[in-house]
Amino acid sequence: MKPIFFLLLFGLSSVSSVMANDAEDSKLAIPSTHGHEPSPVQQWLELQRSGTAASSHSQPMSGEVMEKVHQRYLKSFEKPIPEFYEHDPIAR
Repeated sequence: MKPIFFLLLFGLSSVSSVMANDAEDSKLAIPSTHGHEPSPVQQWLELQRSGTAASSHSQPMSGEVMEKVHQRYLKSFEKPIPEFYEHDPIAR
């Protein structure tokens, strides 16, 4: 197998072990619903909210990328939000 596969596999296993430890640590911070354990979704949201698994390295964007992001954000206001969304299950 290619070395990149092993690097990816190692990286994923490292991330999953960190997330498992953080999820166990943060179980106390997640309010349980009706005496049940927090769902995986609640655990993920708590992990994101707490920032315990966040990178300590700054990840700045270049000025050009920031400008494109800002333009896309501004363009999102050009169309009004529809009152109802139409869903056509046949259309793909």
